[in-house]
Amino acid sequence: MLTGDKQTTAIQIGLLCNLITPESKGQLLSINGKTEDDILQSLERALTIMKTALERKDLAFVLDGWALEIILKRSLESFTKLAMMSRTAICCRMTPLQKAQLVGILKSSGSLTLAIGDGGNDVRMIQEANVGVGISGREGLQAARAADYSIGKFKFLRRLILVHGRYSYNRTAFISQYSFYKSLLICFIQILFSFSSGLSGTSIFNSISLMAYNVFYTSLPVMTIIFDKDISEATVLRYPQILLYSQAGRLLNRSTFAEWFGRSLYHGICCFPNYHQRIC
Repeated sequence: MLTGDKQTTAIQIGLLCNLITPESKGQLLSINGKTEDDILQSLERALTIMKTALERKDLAFVLDGWALEIILKRSLESFTKLAMMSRTAICCRMTPLQKAQLVGILKSSGSLTLAIGDGGNDVRMIQEANVGVGISGREGLQAARAADYSIGKFKFLRRLILVHGRYSYNRTAFISQYSFYKSLLICFIQILFSFSSGLSGTSIFNSISLMAYNVFYTSLPVMTIIFDKDISEATVLRYPQILLYSQAGRLLNRSTFAEWFGRSLYHGICCFPNYHQRIC
């Protein structure tokens, strides 16, 4: 959580948002000090505690903007490790530039980032993140206009990610691979025909068939997947751990692409003799 509020207010907001639980408040590691060396020593102590803890999910840390400025200059690597290992990080007294810098640090470590904000101070952070979400409300519309997605209240974020985000990922994964599949299928049929025709360069399909292939013959699965819901919205909201399957990239990776490639080759080999027999 990146905020410009003071530390006590930031911790209370973290409790209300369930970023930290009352039980784990005693495990809230504070990174502070009167001098630069004190702050760096506090950071190393927090990192040591995090590495040796049995239950990292209950650990969180808090620091302010002054401490962050020193850490970014002198101990960026240690801070990045701590941020990646901890369940929650509460950064208070942050400037808009520092918010954007923190998001950029996490992006540079290979993580996908989502930033959500409701005011003009959050615009740079939202634009820096992979996915930006703006809340339109009392703070105005600056964040909402700069974001990829706009919601009316913070509580709507749950539905945006679990329902719309998951369905969008599933549909995108299918359509992107299906587009390659249908294009490869017709290419494999054409390649097989080129060998049987003595590499003459003649097309097995006429112009009307080629046009109808994309417009009519292969459009039904695309129209269907737009409205497809493999799991009901209520089930996804009730069991949010279902999202982990999508986050792991199980539906769109090298293995699934190879499977679609093999499927197009197999179907091309099966379809070619039938089609070739009818036209010859």
